[in-house]
Formats: sequence, C-alpha cells, structure tokens
Amino acid sequence: MAIKFYTVDVFTKKRFEGAQIAVVPDATDLTEQQMLSIAEEFNLWRTVFITPSDKAKKKIRIFNGKREFEFGGHPTIAAIYTLAKTGELALKEGENQFTLEEVNGSVECMVKVENGEPVFNQFTTKAQPEFDRFTPSAEELGEMLSIESYHFNVNGFTPLLVATHMPYLIVPVDSFESLKAARFNYDAWARSAAPATCANAILLFSGKSAFSTSDFHCRLVGPVFGIHEDPPIGAAIPAFSGYLNQFPIYSELPAKYVAERGAHQGRRSYLHVDLVSNVEGELTVKIGGNAILSSEGQLFI
Repeated sequence: MAIKFYTVDVFTKKRFEGAQIAVVPDATDLTEQQMLSIAEEFNLWRTVFITPSDKAKKKIRIFNGKREFEFGGHPTIAAIYTLAKTGELALKEGENQFTLEEVNGSVECMVKVENGEPVFNQFTTKAQPEFDRFTPSAEELGEMLSIESYHFNVNGFTPLLVATHMPYLIVPVDSFESLKAARFNYDAWARSAAPATCANAILLFSGKSAFSTSDFHCRLVGPVFGIHEDPPIGAAIPAFSGYLNQFPIYSELPAKYVAERGAHQGRRSYLHVDLVSNVEGELTVKIGGNAILSSEGQLFI
C-alpha cells in the first residue's frame, strides 16, 4: 500500500525555515501502530495524520516516534495549510472558518485565501493558566543557563511559573544575545529550586531586537530537550500570553504580538498571537502564521 505525504514548513513564508512537520492527508486505513512507525521514520518534531470526522471537517492525530499527543499548535497549522493547499476544503476568497477534531476536542480554525492560495492559517485555543512566583533565584538561573545572573534583570518583567496543560518556567533575559548564549546545565538544574516547581521546560524570551520585526524572541530549553534542540514554541504560547497579561504593559486587551523562534539556528518561525479575552481566568488565544510545502511523496506500507 502506498500513501501520500507532505512535509510543511510551519510559521514561515520561506522554504527550509520554521518548524518542519510531516502530514499524511489520508490516513483512513492506517493503524495506530503504523502511525507510530511512520512518525518514527520521519523523525521530525511531529507527524500529522488526517482522517474523516463526523464532528468536524476532518480529524487529525498527532504523533512522534514514541507516542500520540492530544493537541499541537504547529501540527494544527500544518494540517490547516495542507488541507487548503491540496483542495481538500471548499474555500472562498478571504477568511474561511471551520473546525478540526483533535484528541482533546474540536478546534476552531481559519484559513485566509488570496488569489486561490492559502496565505494565513490560524486556530483558537483556550487555557486557564495558574501562576506561581516561586522560582529559582537569578544566581541559580545563571548557573543552569550558563549566563551571568545580571542578564535576568529585565525592566518590567520577572521570572514566573505558569501552568496551562503543563508547567513552564518563563524567564526574561535582557537581549537576544543573552538568549542565544544560554546553554542548559542539567547538574545546576538538579541542584536548584527548579525541580520543586515541577516545570521541565524553560521558556526564555527577550524583547525586540534591531534586526527583527517581531515583538519577542523566544526559546525553549530544559531537561526534557537535547542540548542542541530548538523546540517549537506553539504549545507554550497560551502560557506566555497569560504571563504577559500579569504585567502592566500588557494589561489592555486585546493584546497582539509576534513571537519569533529559531533565529539563532537559522530556522526562524513567526507566530502571530492575539490574546482575545481573559474572562474569569480563562484565556482565549488565537495563534496564526504562514506555512509552505517543502516536499511531497509516497510511503510504502
């Protein structure tokens, strides 16, 4: 049996930048074990499998080579773009609204079409973040990130633990150069107060730099990532939006910003974020961006 596949560069307009996601547009006849094996063969951050749905336009399942995930921001964008690009959706010029079924429920999606081409992809997610100001000291952060502690002295922001679907230790740094220079030290992490926070991911961010149009540079590091990994940040964006909303500069809603990831490794992603509302502690966040096909082919099962 031969099945079609695509690879999509997500949150970028340029091929071979952004985060690469594999998409299997018709996975109707695949077993879960076959999906796992295919994801392992691709060896990418995530692989998306699209099947029919009686609850939404399509159902998507998201895997890496080890397990299935209930939801994923980058895979959702990859699925939206692929369905639009390959004609699987009946689209009109302008904005098109529809839903995708994922393991954790239905996801509201939008694709904008210009001259018959999908030019912007977006989904809406909700989160109820919880906050904790118990974080490692600047000295501990300096040791675990291999940079001097004064780089965490950022006017208007402080480190904060934010939990959505998982806890993130969100840490501001004073420049893109500091963000780029950070090197995670597992031994220093283990000796610090960080394990007591239950967070296994540190989201570092800095403000706009002279060479970028984005509002923030972001980077994920931590004990669950390899030292040379530059993981996609889509899943952390609701937590980051909740974090920003804790500080006076972002107290007015709606708050829109662009988060850039991957600049220091040459695969830039640009995530366009709109914090639509914050009602009784529940955030509604729209996350969108561009995408582009980078390959297509067949897999033989």
